[in-house]
Amino acid sequence: FSSHHCIRCHFHFTRRVVMATSVYSLWLEPPPALASTSAGFITRYAGASGGRCPTFDPHVTIAGGFVGTEAQAKEKSAAIVASLASAFGPLRCDAMEVSAGTRFHQCVYLRMVPTEQLANAHALAARAFGLEPGNGGGAPYMPHLSLVYGQLTDAQREDARRDGETALLGNDAANVADASFVAAEVTLWRTDIEDLTCESWSRVDRYPLKSACDAS
Repeated sequence: FSSHHCIRCHFHFTRRVVMATSVYSLWLEPPPALASTSAGFITRYAGASGGRCPTFDPHVTIAGGFVGTEAQAKEKSAAIVASLASAFGPLRCDAMEVSAGTRFHQCVYLRMVPTEQLANAHALAARAFGLEPGNGGGAPYMPHLSLVYGQLTDAQREDARRDGETALLGNDAANVADASFVAAEVTLWRTDIEDLTCESWSRVDRYPLKSACDAS
């Protein structure tokens, strides 16, 4: 091959890599203490599941499912979080209970109070991403911090739910406060939902939930 042909091939290959699209999500990540407790449970359960359940970083999803390039995701996310900061400031997540569901990515989770603030923040972010707000199928947005991903039997889900409840909430009502948090930033993650191992998931950027007035 000529050097000109190699340069041209390299250009087209590089362009394809740069323009590659992925799936992106905006997360609220818990503070260190809650992150450690929830990540510990996620890891322990995944390890005991015999490979049925993956590990992942603890989070509450504000909006997910945007498909685009990294540059597009970062540009949109910066604008979205600026709007969230201006409208709401830091976002509060108040723990309710540990629940279980039948979806792979909503198997066992710590439910958060569906406050008007979180619902409006979700709707703003989803629409800015060009997505329909809600939990799919016409269901309203359900803020939650996942503890187990997987396809489990009813009995397995209930066992995992009870274990998660003990780990995060215990028998003391005061632990609900410990499982609640205020997020001062939003993080952008690459989240290919077809990768059920979650091994390709990675944090792309961080955006503070502060308005220009707060930052000055």
